[in-house]
Amino acid sequence: MINRKSSKPHKKKVQTIALSILLSVIVWFMVTSLADPDITTTVSNLDVRFVGEMALREKALAVTGRNNVPQLSVVVTGKRSDLMNNMDNIYVQVDLSDIDSTGEYNLAGTISVPTTRIKVEKEKYGDIPVKIEPLVSKEIDVTVKQTGTLKNKLVKSVVNNPKVMIMGAESEMEKVERAVATVDISELAEDNTEKVNYLLTDKSGALIDENETLESARSNVEVSNTIYDAKTLPVEPMLTAELDKEYMLKPDKSSVTPASVVVGVNVENNDDKVIARIDRINEEGEGEYSLETSNGMYIPPESQKVKIKPEIVKKSVVQLELEVHAENVPEGCSAKIDGLLTAMVWGEEGQVNNENVKATVDASGLSKGEHTLPVKLSGENAGFEGSYTINITIE
Repeated sequence: MINRKSSKPHKKKVQTIALSILLSVIVWFMVTSLADPDITTTVSNLDVRFVGEMALREKALAVTGRNNVPQLSVVVTGKRSDLMNNMDNIYVQVDLSDIDSTGEYNLAGTISVPTTRIKVEKEKYGDIPVKIEPLVSKEIDVTVKQTGTLKNKLVKSVVNNPKVMIMGAESEMEKVERAVATVDISELAEDNTEKVNYLLTDKSGALIDENETLESARSNVEVSNTIYDAKTLPVEPMLTAELDKEYMLKPDKSSVTPASVVVGVNVENNDDKVIARIDRINEEGEGEYSLETSNGMYIPPESQKVKIKPEIVKKSVVQLELEVHAENVPEGCSAKIDGLLTAMVWGEEGQVNNENVKATVDASGLSKGEHTLPVKLSGENAGFEGSYTINITIE
């Protein structure tokens, strides 16, 4: 007879294990619920994200007024961890795809949540106000601004490609006048060319710090920097060739402010002055005039103009019969000049005569006999047309 072992203890063991697992699961759920409970909270200051902006731009339209959207909020429910990890990814989505013309619109928004474990309980906002404007473009100039200094040096910074095309909503584009690229020259050791980012400015030169729609074809420009030696030179006023035909300038009675300027020069330049060209008769007296650069000279933008109070008078040209005097006649000799010199002399109208014009020749080192010498003409505020010679006899 075979003895059969009872199965009751085995069943009891299985039941015990199952009960333990069940209790563990219950405990795990309880711990999990206590550690990461479901909560309901309000998410405020929701971002508004627009869908269809590219399609809008293809219609030459742009959305503006984002800053005028009222504060949006939503009540959501979810696990604490889900809400903490995804709070910034809850936003309002607005579809612009069906808009075909400019104007002001009130559009419905849709709450977007990053996971189905977060439920929207209540939306605390109405329609979203949206303004649609024409999308326009224009070309603007880019100027360069320097920061820093180099001891005893001036740096000429030039934008090689000074125009850029920008695009944006009409109201924003109206504020844009130009752009500025800033270059730090304090560490510049040699001439170079560099890529420099630029910022947009308005008509007053202030930076445009609010920008919803503005875009540009490129974000930087190429700037060439050339180093010059700094040199202080006096400013000398002169008339243009056109004015010089009828007028004359009296330098001793004219004033220039500033009287000298700091310019940049290289090895090719040895000028001892800078010319300020007077190109008009200013009825008010003092006027602003531009300085002229010469080869190898650089004048900084802030020094390119000076104020001049010129003394300009009407010029007349007269024919004078002048007695010529010999100077530096060799010792023991005499000089004989026959006849008078006929010369064309110009000067202030009514002030040119034989009393204020002098004609001389230099007889230094001449031997006895006849000689032909150049005549030197001089006179206060007088000028002379042509050059002249005269015969002289040393006896």
